[in-house]
Amino acid sequence: MMVELLSLLSKFRVLNDRESEDAYFRTNIPWVGPQAYLNIVFKPAPPEVLVDTARRLGMPGSLVEFLQIQNGAILFSGALSVCGVHRPGQLLNREQPFSQLPFNIEDENDDWPPNDPERFLSLGGYSFDGSEVCIDRGDSRIYLFQRDEEALASSPSASWRSLEEWITSEISRLSFLFSHDGHRLAAESQTLPVRGLPC
Repeated sequence: MMVELLSLLSKFRVLNDRESEDAYFRTNIPWVGPQAYLNIVFKPAPPEVLVDTARRLGMPGSLVEFLQIQNGAILFSGALSVCGVHRPGQLLNREQPFSQLPFNIEDENDDWPPNDPERFLSLGGYSFDGSEVCIDRGDSRIYLFQRDEEALASSPSASWRSLEEWITSEISRLSFLFSHDGHRLAAESQTLPVRGLPC
């Protein structure tokens, strides 16, 4: 698997794109905020941090490979996020607007998942309702657990055969919901995957 998020997001216009030490900021959306970007893709995870975190969390190889290329992402104005790894004690520098960090995969898994934590590892989610995306440590399938009345559903509402299939199909789907310059073209609820994708 070789998923490169920047390539998958190339349909969007170059609008004041920026690069920091840790991330690529693509397609400025100033109507949200002067330093807001449609997509933020984080640079590769530090190898020594990734190795240690992967061992502790029991990460499947496909997730390790993904984080070796990009250490998480915040996509489509935050509609979809993929967690990354943090150096121990790493803090956000609020004085630097382009020092943003990915969501920390260890924090995300501190009290999640409620069902079968030995099997599932949370790796991201959707901001509309807080749905969680998990990878199965056994076969590397991806599962979506949607929120239902303030709690995550105990059964997945959708699944994909692999991390590659999930991220490429979701970026393709979400790309149709945004214009080339980053305006959302559909209701925010449509940023969630359709329930009932093959489970």
